[in-house]
Amino acid sequence: MQPCGSWISRERVRQRREERQRRMNFNGRGIPTHCRCGERVRLLTSNTMKNPGRLFHSCPYGDENNRFHLFKWADGSALEEIEDMQMKICGLEKASSSLVKDNESLNSEIEILIMDTRACESGVSRLESFVTGLEKQLRGFEKELQDSKMEVKGIKNMIVYFVVLVLFFKFVM
Repeated sequence: MQPCGSWISRERVRQRREERQRRMNFNGRGIPTHCRCGERVRLLTSNTMKNPGRLFHSCPYGDENNRFHLFKWADGSALEEIEDMQMKICGLEKASSSLVKDNESLNSEIEILIMDTRACESGVSRLESFVTGLEKQLRGFEKELQDSKMEVKGIKNMIVYFVVLVLFFKFVM
């Protein structure tokens, strides 16, 4: 087991390394912002006879003999940046085209669903009016049933009255 202080310092070193890696452009393309060592690069102008006035990016700690630190011509960086942007734009155009097609497909699907919804609403409306008609018929049948019950009750009372009269006349007379 390692002592706590050793672990913390190793963790800090790891965090610093990750931070440097995040700041650096590992693929080496485009306009650099940081050197491999983590320092921000500078944009300078060449004063050599071979490349007078030519812009370049370099690390403040770099020199001609040290290949570890960044040195890159600005015109090449700009060209790479433009090429990378063109590739990204091409990819975005393809994605946009695909999204437009998907959108058109979804819009036609929405139109179909709207028509289906209208048809369903029409069917529901017809069913509601049909149910309303059935409810009216049911209320009419209920009234007829009540009336029929009253008639049966009346007939039943008349039969009982008639039977009582017949029995009365038969036994009394």
